[in-house]
Amino acid sequence: MRRYQSTMQPTTKSDGYSFGVVLLELVTGKPAILRDPEPISIIHWAQQRLARGNIEGVVDASMHGDYDVNGLWKVADIARKCTALSSAHRPTMTDVVAQLQECLELEDKHQVSDINNGFYNGNSGDLNSNFYTT
Repeated sequence: MRRYQSTMQPTTKSDGYSFGVVLLELVTGKPAILRDPEPISIIHWAQQRLARGNIEGVVDASMHGDYDVNGLWKVADIARKCTALSSAHRPTMTDVVAQLQECLELEDKHQVSDINNGFYNGNSGDLNSNFYTT
């Protein structure tokens, strides 16, 4: 009996595509396929809104605006690149991790800024240090 292999072999580029979909699910709080009222992929749904400059229309409402807008745009751009139709145009996961690290740094600065605006006087570089002093 002869075995046939699937023509869809997982690759680092297809893994990157899947990761882009997961990023969109995390940012939007929505599933990969929406019923809007017709079925539409989260990729197309987000692209339509982002093309109009509407990041607030994409972000999960439960975030209540508590995020760095620049970092969120960067995450959306990473997801867009990961879900490019041509795998040749998708970033490597190494590149994705490096770009997401930049997003985390933006978010960290946003959180420290929020704390400083709330008159926090501790060491903003290590927010937990004051909670565990002996």
